[in-house]
This record gives sequence, C-alpha cells and structure tokens, in this order.
Amino acid sequence: MTALAPKISVVIQNDSGLTIPPRSIVVAVSVETIQATANNEATSFTHVDQYGCGKPGNIMVTGNISIASGAKGLAYFDQFIYVSVDPAISDPAPGEEWGPSDGSWVLTRNSNTVGFFAQGHSQNGGVPKRSMFLRTFERAPMSICSSSSSSTSSSSSSGSNTSSSQSVSGSSSSTAPCGCITVVTGVSCSGGSLTVTYGQARGCC
Repeated sequence: MTALAPKISVVIQNDSGLTIPPRSIVVAVSVETIQATANNEATSFTHVDQYGCGKPGNIMVTGNISIASGAKGLAYFDQFIYVSVDPAISDPAPGEEWGPSDGSWVLTRNSNTVGFFAQGHSQNGGVPKRSMFLRTFERAPMSICSSSSSSTSSSSSSGSNTSSSQSVSGSSSSTAPCGCITVVTGVSCSGGSLTVTYGQARGCC
C-alpha cells in the first residue's frame, strides 16, 4: 500500500446526483446486498453521498477516476492516502489537521470536523489538486439538521467549546450548526414547546 495506490476498498454507488471527482471525500449512507443465485455469489455495495449535514456515516476517499451519478466505483479506508484539497488556499503544512466541509468533495484547512493530518507533500500539477494525509478514523458528525425552529434562545461560548439551546414548537426538532460534531446535552418540554440543548464537541462554525 502507498498513498497513491490505496488497497483497502469497498464497492460504492454514487447517490449524490453529481459526478464524484477523483480523490474525493464521500460519506456512506447505507449498504445494499444482492442475494446469491444459482449462478452468482452474494454481493454488496455501499451507497454514498457528498459530505454534508445530517449524514453521519463513515468517511471514505475515492480513487483516481471520476464516478458518474448512479454509477459504481471504489472508495478506500487506507490510513495513508492522497486526498483532493481546496485549490484556492495554500498547501497543507506537515502536521496540520484538515477536514471536509458541507457540500464539498475536497478537504479544507481548520474545518474542525474529521481529522486528516497533512504529511507535507502536495501534487499541484494534477487535477484536482491533492495532498498526502494520514487520516484518523472518525464518522461524519451527527448534527441535528432538520426543520425550522419557532424561537431560539441566546447562545454562549467559552474557549473552543460552545453550547446553546433552541425551542421548537410542536413536533419539529431544533437545528444545530451543520458541519460540527455536536452532543445533545438535554431535552425538556414545557407549554407544548420542545427545547433541545446541545454542545459542540469541538469548536467550529
């Protein structure tokens, strides 16, 4: 295994509605199994989507070819791997932690989401621009991203951690900052209004 030739792969199907560029971040959303027949063994593949709010699946990196919408391809779990990076910012420096951001296929600096630690070598001549990373094995954040809220209380912050609460009428749920790793710290109900209190596991947004 090398960073340019990852080996730990799974078959994926692109459910994003977009073409996945080479060396992209994707998120697993479900696994489908095709049962065995008299002539074929059972097979399985993983449905994937673009990284984004409310998709808390495992993070994978695609290979060196594009994957059209609805098509199948391979994605990799290798720890030492090349990943596409934001071409608009400077190259990753050794030891920097980068991560994906909502609605993007590439890594960016200081995203405070899923950890990819820069090794300090970038390939700028290729398309897309990519860099070598040592990745940690985390899932995409489980943000509370559904619905709209009727009223929002004030939030406070201290250091790199923040906490806030939001009140929601009826059966709706509150909205936490998308792209952040969040933890629900309390739920209460009063006068027909549901209040969810959450805190960010890491300072972000």
